[in-house]
Amino acid sequence: MYKYVFFDCDGTLLETLPDIRIATNLALKQCGYDYQFSLKEARCLIGNGADMLVRRALKDKADDPVAFAQLKAAYLPLYKEHQADHAKPFNGIKEICKVLKDNGIRMFVITNKPDALAKEILQLHFGKNLFDEIQGALEGVPVKPDPALLDRVAAKYGVDKSEALYVGDALPDAMTAKNAGMDCCLCLWGYGEYKPQLLELTKFQVKKPKELAQIVLR
Repeated sequence: MYKYVFFDCDGTLLETLPDIRIATNLALKQCGYDYQFSLKEARCLIGNGADMLVRRALKDKADDPVAFAQLKAAYLPLYKEHQADHAKPFNGIKEICKVLKDNGIRMFVITNKPDALAKEILQLHFGKNLFDEIQGALEGVPVKPDPALLDRVAAKYGVDKSEALYVGDALPDAMTAKNAGMDCCLCLWGYGEYKPQLLELTKFQVKKPKELAQIVLR
């Protein structure tokens, strides 16, 4: 049995892609770009934090510091405004988190979403007492797959990583778990490209949240 579970947010706990797409497209329009991202195309934008999302959205202007600063300045307020428009927990995940909580499992969220926005959207959908801590991206701290954010929380709560499971949906999550020295469970309902090279990096793969409870509590 695992005593600690560290969750990713986007694509793992919450369906957030529609709102990320809305904010990105509005920011692009506001900054004068003549292209937009479909829902399918927007999947490639997420997973490595807001800075990387902006660079990916800029396409061939990704390395232009002026274009980057302009689009990021437009995107972040728009995402704050729209992040709760359509976001919702994936089917069954909220109930399974409650089962884990009731069984004494300590749960944390480690996400590349800006810290204040992460706390706001997760507490909206999961309440304030389900997770021991929600840790989002902080200025000056490397984001996933660097384990810095995870390590901050693990150290704070005295987590033995041999008793901890990292749960995510995509390659940055699998790499975060590997870099942190933790087992990883991959959620196949998320935003990852579930190719053999990703699956090989993870100890478990689950298609439904109830399978996660079986792994943690076995």
